[in-house]
Amino acid sequence: MDTVTGKPIAYVPGQRPARTEYTQRDEVPSSNSVTRGLAGSVHERVNRIGQAQDWLGRWQDKIQGRPPRPIRALDEFTGESLAQWALANMLYARKRPVPSFGFGLTPVLTHSVAARRQRRLRGALLLATPVYLAGSHPRGLVAIVAAVLLWQFLTGRAGRAIARWGFSALVPAVFLVAALLALWNLAKPHHPLLRDAVLEGLLVAPHLLLATTAVHLLDRWTCHAYVQSLRPGREHIATRPFLAPFAAKRIAAHKVTEQWQSIAYRREGRVDRFVGAGLDSWPRGATRIQLTSARTSEDEEDDPPLATADLSDLDASQKFEADELLDKVRDELEELRGALVETHALPNCDVAEFLGIPEGRWKSLGQSSGGGGDKSEWPEATEMCTEARDAPTGHFSRRYLAAQVVAWDGQIVVTVFAHAALEGNTLHFVTRPHVLAPLLPSANVTPAKGWDLARKLAETPLHACGDTVALASRVYTTIGRGLGLLTAVTTAAAAVREKDDGRPVSLREHCGRETTEDMHQTEDVQRYVSILQSRMFSTVSAFLADHGLATGEFKRQAIAITQNFISGDNNQVNTGNMGGGMQQGPMPGGPANRTEKAG
Repeated sequence: MDTVTGKPIAYVPGQRPARTEYTQRDEVPSSNSVTRGLAGSVHERVNRIGQAQDWLGRWQDKIQGRPPRPIRALDEFTGESLAQWALANMLYARKRPVPSFGFGLTPVLTHSVAARRQRRLRGALLLATPVYLAGSHPRGLVAIVAAVLLWQFLTGRAGRAIARWGFSALVPAVFLVAALLALWNLAKPHHPLLRDAVLEGLLVAPHLLLATTAVHLLDRWTCHAYVQSLRPGREHIATRPFLAPFAAKRIAAHKVTEQWQSIAYRREGRVDRFVGAGLDSWPRGATRIQLTSARTSEDEEDDPPLATADLSDLDASQKFEADELLDKVRDELEELRGALVETHALPNCDVAEFLGIPEGRWKSLGQSSGGGGDKSEWPEATEMCTEARDAPTGHFSRRYLAAQVVAWDGQIVVTVFAHAALEGNTLHFVTRPHVLAPLLPSANVTPAKGWDLARKLAETPLHACGDTVALASRVYTTIGRGLGLLTAVTTAAAAVREKDDGRPVSLREHCGRETTEDMHQTEDVQRYVSILQSRMFSTVSAFLADHGLATGEFKRQAIAITQNFISGDNNQVNTGNMGGGMQQGPMPGGPANRTEKAG
């Protein structure tokens, strides 16, 4: 039964029985360095000591006539900005998250919920502090506010305009002095009350500063505790937020959904890529040959040219289906997971089947409710199994075989997608390599240890004082510009939260580099792509030869791809050969890919 249409699966005469199973992907790594780095980055705070150094440096730049240096701050890929992005685009978005490659989404969402709760608690405490002081020392707080407003008036546009007018001539000066004397006489009867308010204000101001600094100090120490909970020594990290049942239910649903094997594709510029597999989408490797029987040299002399030959004259043993070919490629790729002869196995090699769908359909896909049983099954499994039996023309969603290598503790993820299409007695085999580059430095926070941790804890009070100064400056500027007492400064437009359009997004791509920059990581990426592609092409060639089909043209096209695909400075990546590939050893005793039934 087709779970998409609700109709029985049609059986085409002459074809083998319909496929009811698919290769399920391995569990996503939930505690590698990428997962811990992303989860810890949502608790990052501004380096106030570094900001103070930058401000002093600007003063030196001004004296020496140099361009002013930038003031360091958190970017959108770290801190509370990243937590808000993850919650808005992943946890509470009305769309399915893309598959997670090389990291686990659950811990990142859990710590994003914790960061949001901490931000709300910090804001509540900061607001409660002046409210409490307003109730216990109302005159002192009013005196502080009045002093701030008076200072803004005197140093603002209005105060400077009055001063210029008063000192411009003798008559304006007389009027200005008369106005000041009148104000003094009006306030003279209230001098005792004003004196008490000023004294109370001098008492309230230190309490307000100390309370605000204490809140920021507690906030930063809490961030240190969250980051330390993600240290490599802890085997298990939090995957469920505390006292947040609704968020916990959504996270449990995403934990199931990120394992599903539907992946959206989109076109960016002139490049097609799968969302979530990496921003570095390499050019596709496409081969296209007409299926003909293998001929000997004597047959080639007697037979007519290929253009006049009967290309459909193949016996039953030579006919096959596209999913049979991909099954053979899958079996060969799975051997790369094992112990190879005289070499190492590919790190964390995973082979699975994916359903590539257009991004316009993504928002209509169902999501998991977080429960078990049938609700946790991949909804598009039957569609993928049945699509492989049909002609490719007219199908936006198609079955892909994906071979993936996760290296450098999740920082590098290489995925090669392969698709085979049989139509018009022609085999079209295409590979699409994708690379997930390492995380940005700001999105990869590692816990401090040893003396570095002690130094950071000792510097926390200084950072908290900087937070208080920054908050006071922000409040002072906001009040002054809001009342028109200070000159408005043209600033960059704030980022407006766009309405969710249902397009798929990837947290890993959002926080990662576009390409690898390290020399050795780049070499590893090239080697992984070359190994996977060479093994795919050699398996297809051997499969065609086993069916008695000509492989000469396919080998020529495949060699052109594998030899010209990856090149560097006098360095050519060469692995395997089109004849038989690498020699394989026995499979290890560890777990292999599971086979899951569809429907």
